[in-house]
This record gives sequence, C-alpha cells and structure tokens, in this order.
Amino acid sequence: MPWSSIKVALFILDGGIALLRQRPWLVLMTLLFTLALSFSPFVGPARANNGLLLSTAFPGIEAQPGETVTFPLELRNSGVPQKVDLKVVSAPKEWQTVFKGGGMIVTQAFAGNDKPASVDFQVEVPETARPGSYNFVVQAAGPGATSRLGLQVVIKEVATGSDKMTTDYPVLSGTSSTSFQFRVDLTNNGAQERSYSLAAQAPPGWQVTFSPAYDSKQIASLSLKPGKSQGLDVTVKPPQGVKAGTYNIPIQATSGSSKAGVVLKVNITGNYSLELTTPSGRLNADAIAGRESPVTLVVKNTGSADLANITFAASAATGWAVTFKPEKIDLLPAGASQQVTAFIKPSPKAIAGDYVVSLSANAQETSGSADFRVSVRTSTLWGLVGVILVLIVIGAVGWTFRKYGRR
Repeated sequence: MPWSSIKVALFILDGGIALLRQRPWLVLMTLLFTLALSFSPFVGPARANNGLLLSTAFPGIEAQPGETVTFPLELRNSGVPQKVDLKVVSAPKEWQTVFKGGGMIVTQAFAGNDKPASVDFQVEVPETARPGSYNFVVQAAGPGATSRLGLQVVIKEVATGSDKMTTDYPVLSGTSSTSFQFRVDLTNNGAQERSYSLAAQAPPGWQVTFSPAYDSKQIASLSLKPGKSQGLDVTVKPPQGVKAGTYNIPIQATSGSSKAGVVLKVNITGNYSLELTTPSGRLNADAIAGRESPVTLVVKNTGSADLANITFAASAATGWAVTFKPEKIDLLPAGASQQVTAFIKPSPKAIAGDYVVSLSANAQETSGSADFRVSVRTSTLWGLVGVILVLIVIGAVGWTFRKYGRR
C-alpha cells in the first residue's frame, strides 16, 4: 500500500476518534441510521420471497363510477416451478373483484421459471362510488412462497365544463326477444367543436347501435359545436336464449382526452316456452287393447327462464288410461331437456284402429302439448277365443244337421 494511502487512512481514523470524543451522540445516531438501512425491507410493487414476484406495469388506474377496470398482472418465479393460489387480501366494501385468465375466472395459476404467467385482475367500480383513492391488495401464495401487490383505483371529481352524457331512463325491462330502445343526450361543454366516437362495452353476443334522435341512420361518430347537445337513440339487442338477469351496458363518447358516458341496464325478465316431443320426433305409437304401452317423451325448456313443478296430463277416449313416470319435474333449467315415459293403456273393449291421444306438459307460466296417433290392435288371445267360438258354432250346426236332417 502506498504511503499516501496509509496517511489518508490514519487521518480519517484520527478524525473519527476526535469526533467520538467531542460528539459521541452524533456518532451513535449515524450508527443507528446505518443499521436501520441495513435491516429495512425492500419496498416495491410487491413483497416476494423464495423467488416469487407478483407485479404489474400499471398499479394505479383512473376510472369512473360504473366502469370495469382491468389490471394486467405478471407472476414471475425464479425458484422451483409451483402452483400458487390467487387471493384478494383487502378491497373496499361492495366492490366486485375477480381474477381472469384465458377468458375464464381463475383462482390458481402455475408459476414456471421460463416465462411469467399472465393474469388479469378485474374490478367493477360501483355506480355509487365517490371521488377518492381506493386501494386493493392481491396475493399469490405457493408452498413456502408468497408475493403481495398493492393496487389503486382513483375516481376524480367531474370537472366543471366537461362533456356530459345523460339519460332519464337508464333501466329497461323485457324478455330476451325484446329490442331495447334508450334515449341519451350528449352535451359538448367545451370551448370548441368536438368530434366524438361512440362505443359500448356489451357482453358477448349483444348488439348495440347508435342513431341520431328521430333518425334511423346508424352512426359511429358525430360532431358537436360548443354548448350544443345531441339526442341519441341507443338500440340494445340481447342474444337469442340469454338467461334472465340484469346486464350492464356502459356506453361512451370519446373526443381526444374528453370522455362522457353512462351505464345502461337491461333487465331480462325471461320468456317461457315448453316443448313436448319424442327422441325421434315421431308422434305415433302402437298399443294393444287392455295393455299398457310405454312411450318415451322429451320435455324441453325452450325459453330463457327456468321452469319448476312441471306436471303432465292426457286426453283420450273413454275407458283409456294414461300414466307418467316421473309424475312431475321439480325443476327444468332454461335450455335443458328431460325424458319422461307415458304408459298408454287402451280400453279392453277398444276395437282395432287408429286413435288420437293428447299429451301435455304444464308449468305455471307455460305449457306444451302434442297429439299422438295410437294404432290399437286386439289381443291375439281374444282372436283365438273368437276362432274357437266360431268352430264350436260350426260344429254345433253340423251336428244338428246330421242328427235332425234325415227326419
């Protein structure tokens, strides 16, 4: 070591000893601060151990009431590949949250060490949410490894003079075959003319179109001068067979950084429809007089609402009997079907021929029916008895002629 370096080290050491003698409290505070820095935990987007790290490029997102916010998450693992549980550690009350991956709701993910796993964390902002910052903590936990991530949704006050989209009737009700018509008003509160693009966030299969008020033309954009308003007709068509329930349809008009929107609600009350048929679709059957003949039926719920307590009935000729197994269906979900057996017993006195038997399936809301053509044959036993009687009669006549014919 050069002599100059040794002199510098001795000078620093001598200065430190002098400082310790003159101001020991300053040296003590410096040591405590150094120790605090040494043992303080790393503060970052996520807490991780054993190589597991949950992160996102956008931990803070600004939103409006009624919107759905999506945080794209990445799960990295530098340790042993493992399956981890996804959990929401904390969230504001009445806020709906869900993890999604591959278009499905997920509760677990596999953290490999070759590439990060991608998961979306979705947050539904309540329409009643007030301006402020709302914090969330999500967690990925595996065997011996846990990583947490803090997220934030910010709702700001609507600035004075910002654009507005309003409606007097945001909620409409009807069946799945209804075409819902909403009237909304878009107002340009800016200082210059703006061109707006119109968009809707509808569930898959739904159709949303925009038209100027009292006009049938469909539009995707429009221009408004400062201080002017434009009425819009928003037509919402649900997909065929959609189930009963309430569906949110957020719509928005965007012009640069200016946005105006409103959440429309569609309440599907459900339509009721019941169909009664057979597996083959044929509505005919064969039967023997006085005997039960089973007929397999298919009961289909072709409506969009569930049906409960479905019972069965039959209309047939006098002396006929029709029973069903099972006697009723407790619950038949929308779009589902179930097989039922009808036992048709013609009257013992029925002669050979074709008869019509009407069968029906009945729920409180609707019913379905079908007319069956039943071909009746007489029993072979009665035919044999008839033949024997005929032979007896012929024999008796022949014996009578033989005995009394010579007189």
